[in-house]
Amino acid sequence: MVLIVVMRKLALTSLFALVLVSCLAAPSTAAAQLKLDIKVFIGVGETTYVAMLETGRERDFFGSYQVGFGPRLRWGKAFFEALFSFNRWLYEGVNPSLGGTETQVNSFEFPLLAGYIPYKNPYFKWFVYGGFVNHFNTKIIVRREGQSSLRLKPKADNLAIYQALARFGTSVDLAMFNFDLNYSISMNSATSTSYRTSYHQLQLNLAYIF
Repeated sequence: MVLIVVMRKLALTSLFALVLVSCLAAPSTAAAQLKLDIKVFIGVGETTYVAMLETGRERDFFGSYQVGFGPRLRWGKAFFEALFSFNRWLYEGVNPSLGGTETQVNSFEFPLLAGYIPYKNPYFKWFVYGGFVNHFNTKIIVRREGQSSLRLKPKADNLAIYQALARFGTSVDLAMFNFDLNYSISMNSATSTSYRTSYHQLQLNLAYIF
C-alpha cells in the first residue's frame, strides 16, 4: 500500500516536472507573433503654408523631399512605428532689387504612429495608421544670385522652431518594399507672427524593409 502511494506521488511529481519543462521550453505565443521590421526610406512631398490674414487666406506651396529610417513593430493585426527623418523644402522667387532667390528650410521629424493591418499575406500587406509627429525646423538657407548664401535661424524668418503635427496615412508592403502615402496638419501655428499660419504636408515615400 505504501509502495503504491509512493509510486503515485512519484508519477505526479514527474508529470508536473514534465509539464513545467515543456512550458518553459516552448516559445511564448505573444513573442512568436511579435515581428520587428527596420525601414529605410526616401520620398518627395508638398508643403503648404496657409496664412490666415485679415484680407483672407493666402496659400504658398513648396516642393520637399525627405529621407529617414526607423523600426516597425507588428503584433497580429496591430503595428507601431517610431521613425526619424531629415526633411528639406525649398522655393524660388524673383525680387526686382535682389534678382533670383532660393530659400531652403532644413528640419527633422520624429513621428510616433500606430495602426491596423486590414489584410496581409507573405507577399502583400496593407496598413492604415494615424499618429503624432514632432517637427523641428533647424535652419534656413537663402541663396541669391551673385551673393554668398545666408544661413539663418528659424526665428529670423518668423518660423516656429517646433511644430506638433497630426498625421494620417496608408501604406503597402510588396515583398521587401514599402510604399507609403501620408498627410499631416499642424496643431500649432507654423510661424511666430500675430496671425495664424497652418502647415500642411503631403508625402509619398518608398522604403526598403530589413
